Amino acid sequence: MSPTVAFAAPSTPRSPLAWGRQMRPALDAVGRRTPRFALVGTAGSGKSAGLRHLYELLTQQSRTVCFADEVSGDLDDVAAADVLLVDDLHLFAQAQLAALIRRTDDPSASLIIARRPWPIGDEVRTIAHRLEQQVPTIVLGHVSRSDLLDHLLDREMRMPDSCVDHIVNASLGIAWLAAAAVQNHDSRDCTHDGTHAELDETLAELIIHRLDTVEEDLRRVVEEVCILPPGQPPATGDARTDEWVMQGYAQGLLLRNGETAPLVRKAVREAMPTRRIIDLYTRFPEALGVQESERPLRDSHIADALIANADQLLDSMPARASDLYDVAVECGADAETITIPRVRASWAAGHLDRAAALVDEALTTASGDARTTLTAVSAAMWSSRAMMGQAHQVYQLAPAQDDRSLTNATIAALGVGASAPPARPAAEQTLPSPLGVAMTLLRTGLEATIAPDCSESVLAVLVRAADMYSTAHDSGALCELPAVVAAVVALNLGRLATAESILEDAVARDHGGPWARRRLLLWSAWVAVQRAHPADAKELLERAASASAAPLPTRDALLMHAVRVALARRYDDASGLEAAWHSARSSVLRADIDLYLLHPLTELVSAASRSGDATRIEAPLVRALEIVESLGTPPIWAAHVRWAGIQQGILLSRPDRLAPHAKALVSAAAHNRVAAGMARAGRVWTDVLAGAADPDAIISAAEGLAEVGLMWDAARLAGHGAARATDRKVAAQLLACARELHPNDGTRRASTQAGGDSDDATQTSAQEMLSEREVEVARLVVQGKTYAEIGESIFISPRTAEHHIAHIRRRLGATTRSEMLARLRLMLGENGGSGGYPEGSP
Repeated sequence: MSPTVAFAAPSTPRSPLAWGRQMRPALDAVGRRTPRFALVGTAGSGKSAGLRHLYELLTQQSRTVCFADEVSGDLDDVAAADVLLVDDLHLFAQAQLAALIRRTDDPSASLIIARRPWPIGDEVRTIAHRLEQQVPTIVLGHVSRSDLLDHLLDREMRMPDSCVDHIVNASLGIAWLAAAAVQNHDSRDCTHDGTHAELDETLAELIIHRLDTVEEDLRRVVEEVCILPPGQPPATGDARTDEWVMQGYAQGLLLRNGETAPLVRKAVREAMPTRRIIDLYTRFPEALGVQESERPLRDSHIADALIANADQLLDSMPARASDLYDVAVECGADAETITIPRVRASWAAGHLDRAAALVDEALTTASGDARTTLTAVSAAMWSSRAMMGQAHQVYQLAPAQDDRSLTNATIAALGVGASAPPARPAAEQTLPSPLGVAMTLLRTGLEATIAPDCSESVLAVLVRAADMYSTAHDSGALCELPAVVAAVVALNLGRLATAESILEDAVARDHGGPWARRRLLLWSAWVAVQRAHPADAKELLERAASASAAPLPTRDALLMHAVRVALARRYDDASGLEAAWHSARSSVLRADIDLYLLHPLTELVSAASRSGDATRIEAPLVRALEIVESLGTPPIWAAHVRWAGIQQGILLSRPDRLAPHAKALVSAAAHNRVAAGMARAGRVWTDVLAGAADPDAIISAAEGLAEVGLMWDAARLAGHGAARATDRKVAAQLLACARELHPNDGTRRASTQAGGDSDDATQTSAQEMLSEREVEVARLVVQGKTYAEIGESIFISPRTAEHHIAHIRRRLGATTRSEMLARLRLMLGENGGSGGYPEGSP
């Protein structure tokens, strides 16, 4: 360490800003016998002023001090004891830099240099590195709020906090810009100008003057930065982008990360010639949609570029595309020629009111393909508003013209209990496409579900329709998504695991595009509730809420409230259920029930009846019954509505209300296992209410309900039986059954068989270690099925099956497949049994 001398620093120098915080190490280093350090800062950061102040301090100490540019001879001739000050080191010639390198070789030679952060050649880097070995480089340039306040205090100046905040935020700490703002600030202007427009205009002149002094190539880079959205790097077209950014930083026009201050961005944008700004927006149309120009621009080249960019984003980023189409119209594009993509973008982004306005304006004059697209969007918008009747009316007034619109018309017609539209005459044969196949399968499967003797094989048709639609990557308007139709039919058939799988796959594959994601997540939450997974349901509700900033359509709002009511009815107290129902009532009033909303309705019927508000839900329930009766009371669709009627009669203690619904279920039982399970449970429940039920019959009926996906109702049946049992052992048996079928904490527990030995009772159950989906896969693995066979059995892809098996092996801690199989056989039973679940449970 070099010896030091006593040194008393005077007050902080009067620089453009009081940079005492940054300069303090320099002031300390001056007190050494051999001061050696470097100052680095952008243009206007105070480097030169700092050197001049250090010169004064050193001469006051009777030191010999000289500036390098004032040395008449060779720099090698400057004595080591003399303090050599070098300003703008980056501008020195090679010979001068070589002399300075030789000076740094002498540890007794005093040297203080100042330079900009760019350019920095090998010689400059060598000098800086050697000086840093004694004192870290002192970096000037960024001005903080505290620096600004110190500067004002040093000069006994006063400035309102709002003005200080504006200078700091608008300059982003660029030193020369902040200093100029302080210098040109006049509080009298701010009294009547809270936006500081006068100050900003003055600073804009200084910014443009500085921009005029730089190289033309750098100027063009700065202009690009000021046009592009924040965070997007300039496209210089060569490998020098980083170099241009550093040069702009050194000039005080850019930040080190390539961004710029709001003051610079605004000044440059306003100063650019119109032709130049048109050229930039033509190259970067996305920038105009993010931050519109401060002056109107009407140019066909910009409009065309915006439209082309929007077309590319239409499927992946519809909201962004919608904004770009709007700006294109402002720039002179013919609004009529881009009506269709604007409608599609608004629909896909979830902006229903905006899409409706565009459709209403264009539909009266549209024809051909344009009319078909507008009709589809119009019908889908009515469906999203939970007004399927209006969607059906749209297709009555504008009959379907292609496979897609025919499928849409079928969804709408069946949704309100009307007959499906007739198939169109066979057109010219074309190659099949994923979208065309998806529409055909969806229409075929949906029509098949209304047959009185429809088998469960229809589910495979609808699953394939959903899969093909995901493959098509289509985001067009539909009255209901193929995945939702398939999942609802799976629920109708009591196949909850299949419904979950359909929706999981749809979400993962972006089924239907951005607009559909929220609805898919809400239906996933619904299935999670039915499967007694409340934590998953709540998480899915949160994901749905954050999936889009667009207002929630009435159809989705009804489903969301139904999920919340279902959670409250199962896991909350009476006050929680009442609050959830109270919140849901407005959605019930705004929605017209249709075929695809029967499941949410059933939950709302029970909640309203339990909350003493049954009259409010009476009309929707009557409408639901009218729809299924109009379709011929198909068992797949009618069973759950009839079950809702039975539950309402139970909750209202009105056995007379049960009879017509029970009779309808009995009639459908021969054709539908769900109706059969419900019919049996309805008879037993009637006996329970009459106080004459057999406990074995109750357990059998409850297990039957659980097998068709009604685990909560199954638990309630067992619970009602327990409450009316006079024998304590019977009551305990029924309560245990209720807890097993639907535990209050939402977790399934394995049961041990009566009479089992201690080893059996202490075995780790599959349900405690694996998810229910993994248990399904595990059973199939034990049966020796391949990935493909597993996928076909539970409607997942072979790759997904492989993923589940790998996860099962990790959860079991098995190192080989044989070890995994051995452990699974132990957990599930040698035959891959249910391990505590009713056989055939979904």
